[in-house]
Amino acid sequence: MIIQSFAPVMDIPYYYPCNFPLIHEVLQRQGSISSLALLAASRLYCLPSCADNGLVKPYFHKLDYEEPIWEMYGQRELGSFEEGKVHMRQHIGEGGLFLATGTSYHLPYCEDYQNPEYIRKHVKPGSRLHLVDHWIAVYGIDDEHFHVYDPVPSKYIGKVSQEAFHEFWKGNQSIPELAPAKRKEKLRTYGTMDVRATGKLDSAGYRDMLIQALATQIYEFMTGRTIMQGERGYHFGQGVSLHLMKALQERNAGNQANDTLISGLLFDMRWSRYFLRDLLQEAALWLGSPLDQHAAEFDEIIERWGKAYKLLQVSRIKQREDWQVQLTSVIHYLIADEWRWYEALRNAVPQEACFNRQMTPRTENGYREDLLRIVLDSCRELNTYHNTSIPLDKGGNAPLYGRHGQLDSLELVSLLAVVEQGLEEEWGTGAGAALSEMAAASLPESPYQTVGSLVDYLERQWLPDQEEDAG
Repeated sequence: MIIQSFAPVMDIPYYYPCNFPLIHEVLQRQGSISSLALLAASRLYCLPSCADNGLVKPYFHKLDYEEPIWEMYGQRELGSFEEGKVHMRQHIGEGGLFLATGTSYHLPYCEDYQNPEYIRKHVKPGSRLHLVDHWIAVYGIDDEHFHVYDPVPSKYIGKVSQEAFHEFWKGNQSIPELAPAKRKEKLRTYGTMDVRATGKLDSAGYRDMLIQALATQIYEFMTGRTIMQGERGYHFGQGVSLHLMKALQERNAGNQANDTLISGLLFDMRWSRYFLRDLLQEAALWLGSPLDQHAAEFDEIIERWGKAYKLLQVSRIKQREDWQVQLTSVIHYLIADEWRWYEALRNAVPQEACFNRQMTPRTENGYREDLLRIVLDSCRELNTYHNTSIPLDKGGNAPLYGRHGQLDSLELVSLLAVVEQGLEEEWGTGAGAALSEMAAASLPESPYQTVGSLVDYLERQWLPDQEEDAG
């Protein structure tokens, strides 16, 4: 059983995440015009964004936009491999791609296949990597094989044995060595989800959405928002450039943390600009002049950011004493020229056509699964690094503190400090800061008896403030 007329895109630029090509194919089969560049722009991958610590990544969920192009729904785990195959056959029989989530470790056509480095780089001390599920599209199934589409990173389309696919589909959480690794999402076994267009795009709709993507990009870059959540700030657009300049101007000799921030920001400046270059080229094809000229000029800006990073690296190797002054001057002129480029682009794009804003905040029920994951991950970290023995296999019923608990008061303080950090990493809020201060005074009727009671407490005490902060 194989779906018909499936000729997917295979030449995917290396910087695209694994899900975008699959979403692109799903939307096309739903009759909506799509492109990788527009999908990335719809999640603001084109917009520079970073946290105070210099971590550069898309922070779409921290801004207030609706899903403009596509949405994911029905994310779930299936009960077994056999149950999964039943769902898969039904979905493919209806002409759809079946989206499965698993691990990059068990991909027999990929260089990462059972490579110990995959595990080591996630669990080494100080690693900034987080485990996430890898997406694969299944377009056919027979008695012995699955027919899969996996363009990133493998550029693969073809058959795999059922045994090999089974190992992939069990996911990262089935690999014991990855238990201490950080994770940013719930890892699933036999995971799947559905994707749909928020509105099917015909030619006119697609052109309009390209204009909206460019208008939103211009607005957010030039506004340069900094969003404070608790004590942590998230910088967007021009704000990232200014954050870099501030680090350069405040640099003191021997300040390793600041040097690392400068190097990281300069190295990562290119990623969002690669996505914007793709969007400009796509828009030039559909909308014509003068966007083609703006795209050519932006290539020069990207090249200058690359040269700035090389200047930093060469200066370090040659131990030039004046590198800071020289680099600050280069970045100063580059930021100014990029701003003028945005001003010119703004005159070419209707600014009233930004993406729609959200009208309602996220509901409370949407947080419980995330809170449970954060608490369990924190327990796992405590077991690994503090030699505690919280029985994670009991999930929400795992005892923590009190008559049947596994922790003494000092260990409870440590756990709640890790939970607090997890909350900040997830939502950038300091609302959990009082947890560790309250722990030592807790009574047997406290919310800290089990994992589940702690999650209940967080829902009651923290979420109303979180929703208010989210606006």
